[in-house]
Amino acid sequence: MRKLFHKKHTTPAEFIADEVGELKKEYGRFRRFTDENSLLMGTLVLGIAALVVINTLFWVEVTKQNESKLRAVAVSAATTHVTKTLDPTFNSAFEASVRDVTINSAEDPAFGVEEGKTMLIMSFTITNRTSTAKPFIPVNQLFVRTPEGEYSALHASMHVKNPIAAQDLAPGATATGQISFAVPKKADTLLLYVDTSWDNTTPLVIDVLH
Repeated sequence: MRKLFHKKHTTPAEFIADEVGELKKEYGRFRRFTDENSLLMGTLVLGIAALVVINTLFWVEVTKQNESKLRAVAVSAATTHVTKTLDPTFNSAFEASVRDVTINSAEDPAFGVEEGKTMLIMSFTITNRTSTAKPFIPVNQLFVRTPEGEYSALHASMHVKNPIAAQDLAPGATATGQISFAVPKKADTLLLYVDTSWDNTTPLVIDVLH
C-alpha cells in the first residue's frame, strides 16, 4: 500500500522524484506478489498433472493384469480337464463340487438380468486341502464361461435362498452354499471356473450342464 501522507516537497522536481520512487516500490511489491502466486499456481498444476499421470499408469497396469488373466483363462480352457457336474474335482490346494444345478427364468424384480440371459443357480462346495488358512472370495474366484468365450460373473438372485459367504477357510475346512450367474439362454455348455490361485494352482473347471 502507498503512504497516504507524503513529506512536504519544496520543488516540483522533488515531488516527481518522490512519486517515481513510490511507484517503483509499488511495482516491486506487485512483481514479488505475482512471482509468488505464479510459483504457487505452477506447483499446483504440476501436482495435478502428477496425480493424473499416476492414475493413468495405475489403470494401465490394472488393464494389463486383467488382460493377462483373461489370456491365461483362455489357455486353461483349452488345456484344463473339464469335470462333469456330479463328479468332485480337486487339485493340490482345494476340492470343489456342484449339485442341484438349475436354470431359472422366473422374473426377478430385485436382481433383473438383461435380455437374452437367464439365471444359472447351483449349490457349490469347496474344501481347503492346504496346510494354511486360505481366503475364499466367491465374487473374485468363481465365474462361468461358454466354450465360445462368453464370460459371466457372479450375479445375485432373489431365488437364491442360501448364498455362499466369503470367508477364510482353515486347513481341511469346507464352505457350502448357493451361487448364481446370469448366463446366455442359448448356451448349451456352461463351464464353472474355480480360480482361487491358492498355492499358484491352476483353475478347476466343471461342466455344470452335463
